[in-house]
Amino acid sequence: MPEERLQNEATKLLDDLRRAGDKRHLLQPRLHALLHDMEMHGLPVSATLRQLDQDLLDEAVEAQFDNMPV
Repeated sequence: MPEERLQNEATKLLDDLRRAGDKRHLLQPRLHALLHDMEMHGLPVSATLRQLDQDLLDEAVEAQFDNMPV
């Protein structure tokens, strides 16, 4: 059943995000793909998960500039 698989994947991903610390932005592509899969299967995607996806994307963009010389 795709719903159960996606729910399990979401739970695992949230655990991975908690453990990732300041590198959590590296998991943004995985979260984004999961949200897309949920939508494609007609599952509701909470505003909280959508905001987390956007926050991680913002962190990823910012991380690209952290190593740029000034």
